[in-house]
Amino acid sequence: MEKEEVVKTAIKNLEEGERWHKKVNVREIVFGFNDGSVSTLALLAGVTGGALARSQLLIAGFSGVIAGAISMAIGAYISSKSEIEHHHSEIEREKREIEEIPEVEKEEIRQIYIKKADFTDEELGFIVNRITGEKKTWLDCMMREELGLFEERFESPLRVGLIMLVAFIAGGLVPIVPFLLISSSQISFPTASIVTFASLFVIGVWKTSFTDKHWLASGLEMVLIGILAAVIPYFIGDLLLPSILS
Repeated sequence: MEKEEVVKTAIKNLEEGERWHKKVNVREIVFGFNDGSVSTLALLAGVTGGALARSQLLIAGFSGVIAGAISMAIGAYISSKSEIEHHHSEIEREKREIEEIPEVEKEEIRQIYIKKADFTDEELGFIVNRITGEKKTWLDCMMREELGLFEERFESPLRVGLIMLVAFIAGGLVPIVPFLLISSSQISFPTASIVTFASLFVIGVWKTSFTDKHWLASGLEMVLIGILAAVIPYFIGDLLLPSILS
């Protein structure tokens, strides 16, 4: 491969990596969809076990989805915003330290690169002088190497919150649809369970597009979590709700 082609390929790969990170919020999509579908199915399992009327099941289901989606979206927004604020405070601290104690910060750069490879003292001196010769480069190096922060990867809190909201609602509606279409809870709940577990399996398989995990293991893992989350509240509802409501 020609040198020029190697350089172009490397740059392209790096740019695609950054674009993928900015566009695909795998964590929010998987977490939101999984939590929405599993929590809603678990809620429906509990009230179905308690032998509630179909209208009560639907009210409980939709209420759970709305409340859960809002709660998860706000939580995702606040946590993402707090993380960014923390990162910015760390960046400001590094800026002050570069101004106030530059010799200590230079030694930190030296210690960082000592651990990376078996550099000679001359090579380390060249690296430290080159990096600290420009404050922007110096700060960027301290952010990445010491703090592990990559400012270009900071997610918009609003974007994170909206993705979580949509993913949760999408997941939460999956187990509700059978109850809308089928009047008998004895049929609608098993149908809802099958549809929910199938959707969780699909999400688990989709997740492997971004991981090295085997698609079958990932899909079954999601399904197993869903089964545990549905079975436990069903039996709790079956045992406790009738006595509470009687």
